[in-house]
Amino acid sequence: MKKNKYQPVVCLFHNKIYMKKCFLSISMLCLLFSGCVSEKKNESSLIELNVSASYPEKEIKLEEIADIEYLQLGVYEDFLFSRDPLIITSEKIIFYEFRTGDVMAYSRDGNPLFKFNRKGNGQGEYVEINQLIYNETTDEFFVKSFSSGNIMVYDAQRNFKRMIPLPLSSSTHAISGGANLSATVELVNFDSKTLLLFDSSNDNPFTLISKEDGSVIESIDIPKDQDMATYVMAMQMNSSNEIVGINILKAPAYHFVKYNDGYLLSEFSIDTVYFLSPDKKLSPFLVRQPAIQSMDPAIILNSLIDAGSYEFLLSVTIRDDNGALPKKYLMRDKKTGSIYRQKITFDDYRGKEITLSPETIAITQAGKLGLIVLSLTELQDANSDNKLSGKLKELVDNSEEDGNNIYMLLHFK
Repeated sequence: MKKNKYQPVVCLFHNKIYMKKCFLSISMLCLLFSGCVSEKKNESSLIELNVSASYPEKEIKLEEIADIEYLQLGVYEDFLFSRDPLIITSEKIIFYEFRTGDVMAYSRDGNPLFKFNRKGNGQGEYVEINQLIYNETTDEFFVKSFSSGNIMVYDAQRNFKRMIPLPLSSSTHAISGGANLSATVELVNFDSKTLLLFDSSNDNPFTLISKEDGSVIESIDIPKDQDMATYVMAMQMNSSNEIVGINILKAPAYHFVKYNDGYLLSEFSIDTVYFLSPDKKLSPFLVRQPAIQSMDPAIILNSLIDAGSYEFLLSVTIRDDNGALPKKYLMRDKKTGSIYRQKITFDDYRGKEITLSPETIAITQAGKLGLIVLSLTELQDANSDNKLSGKLKELVDNSEEDGNNIYMLLHFK
């Protein structure tokens, strides 16, 4: 196991040897810096969280931390989709229909705007879309495919504009290892000129690249440790105890999470989450314990979202538990540092509980805008049982029987 670098103020727990050698130094430093290893911290301190601990449950109302906006898209013959939105911006809701290759855009008030399809094997076409990034400022679409080492860029009229080659290692396993679960390439819109790239094959997996030509602008200094799998292979057995299939159980793992106009960066082989500011300054933000390299099975900790007086997190144990990976949805009181298990309810749906985590803002890429999808069929049953009220009941009462699901857009306080 190679040694990792550490930041000048905070000694990072990247492996067990460093943990032992740095314990005294950490204790002395943290005394100087206002008790930074305590779970009870002020909002400016480094957060520490024990993923193995048991925490009490606390119930809060969603209305305490967010303003709720309900939205249901109408049914249009030329704008049919079977999946949840891929992108939500301040002005648009964008879908990708994998079967047909259609990209469809609606306005935020639910009206269809446009759709385009460049599916194919020719110049300026995509075989499939693995990731879609929309730059609202320039009205450009950036398309990444499993089968290509390039990013296709389409302009405001949805015409092919240019091709951006990914850095070499990203290109190589995008083409040859698309089905390889241990090979991960992800992109996010960083600023008007830059994409933030995560490439698990690099020793320093985070890189800023140009939106014009894919050239490396800056390598982010977050070295990884020994690779940690974020999935397990679950064997399917028949009555004779013979293997008849394999299920791949993959944990939700968010390497980028929008936070305060920058991004929280997670490399799950190490114990520290970093914050990358809009001016490209890097600082440690959260430290988890025990050290992930010491755990079997491992527990990965996604970073957090900020809402009201709380921060909301998700930990996942990489272990097959009856066909699922165990999850813990946690929340942290920002003033006291106390950690709780989430119990979040809201007034318009009696008895309904929701969870909040980085997954909630993944498609908006906006730290203060989240999405919860409510099944229309479930809502119709709940309405029959008199569980709905307010604007949600009104929307369900006026829905077509086979209408689209209802979206809760959460504007976090």
